Amino acid sequence: MIEGKEWCTGCMACKNICPVQAIGQALDGYGFVVPTVDSDRCTHCGKCEAVCPLTKMDREKEKPKEILPLKAYAMYHRSKTVVASSSSGGAFYALSANVLKRGGIVFGCYYDITQKKAYLADTDQLPLESLLTSKYVESYIGFGFQKIKSQLDTGREVLFCGTPCQAAGLCSFLPKEYENLLVTDFTCGAVSAQVCLSDYLSSLERRFRSKLTAVQFRDKHYGWGQYCFQAEFENKKLYRKTAMSDPYFFCFLRSSMQRLSCHGCLFSACHFSDLVLSDFWKCDFFDVDRNDRHGISLALAMTKKGQQALEEAREQMHTEELDVKEAAYNLKIRSCPKEKRQEIFHDQSFVAKYGVAALRRELLSPRKRLYYAVRQFVMDHPILAAHFPGIVGNGQIMK
Repeated sequence: MIEGKEWCTGCMACKNICPVQAIGQALDGYGFVVPTVDSDRCTHCGKCEAVCPLTKMDREKEKPKEILPLKAYAMYHRSKTVVASSSSGGAFYALSANVLKRGGIVFGCYYDITQKKAYLADTDQLPLESLLTSKYVESYIGFGFQKIKSQLDTGREVLFCGTPCQAAGLCSFLPKEYENLLVTDFTCGAVSAQVCLSDYLSSLERRFRSKLTAVQFRDKHYGWGQYCFQAEFENKKLYRKTAMSDPYFFCFLRSSMQRLSCHGCLFSACHFSDLVLSDFWKCDFFDVDRNDRHGISLALAMTKKGQQALEEAREQMHTEELDVKEAAYNLKIRSCPKEKRQEIFHDQSFVAKYGVAALRRELLSPRKRLYYAVRQFVMDHPILAAHFPGIVGNGQIMK
């Protein structure tokens, strides 16, 4: 049985492997997806336990070793339009474009604003643009691994992009290594529960008295260095706030409503993927072209296959090779002390009862709230922003 695992990541490899479909999914007390077992249908074959990536990487007995990448690159797309529509430098777009050009298929996270739901989708269903940019929320896998396997078995080229734990789940689910599969993940900062986000978006709809038509988790209105949450409505109104001014983003960055397993993540350093992508926030410490701060990707090739994919993508990208040891600064095993876990549980319970806006008010002093309100006002007025650069910041993420 796979129920009751405290450190379950919700990768749903067990759901996909079950031969009698005895495993379903439900939400735990904090809104995160967890597997459930229909005991009447279960045959006790043990496949669910065997496929679980946590079983193969027992957190109590042996910690994974950090693996250095083979190659590291700073990259941004030659098309300014692609960079503008991407969270960082457009590396994922270039990799996907090459796969699609050869008749392949790309799997990634899609946020459906109508259902207020994030799930694994593919380019047979949706255009590639729908899978771009970061979504700071848990995505549902469903039976996506089974669909990926069926595409691979036909000989079709597949690119999968997901969180490190989802990549581990996929690789554990597949019966063998596929030459026509390229697994990509990213330096994930954790995921929040979908119910938190959907409740917050519903509150925005009530506030603006209109239905949402689009959501951007990483809009670049204030530049690449500023996390910016943007929502558009049917009545043409627009909501746009920086991370510290928006309640949902503030609580997310503070780790107030993130999955517990994320804070003891075993897959942050031991990636099962061919490629690891991230924002190259530390570009100032390297001798590279900074792209006028429009966005730069840090691409780490973990396998020969990943290295080859990056070499092919370089035709579309401005690329500079980096020192591997220095560039792998964010591949570290995370830990979560008991005190931090209790704090997370408290915050999640508070969010479930009162919402993210109330939690932000609870965590910030009146003076801090006033500061962020003034800062947001200055940033929304270019003339004021030009006169008060110290408030706006230098393009880096301000906390």
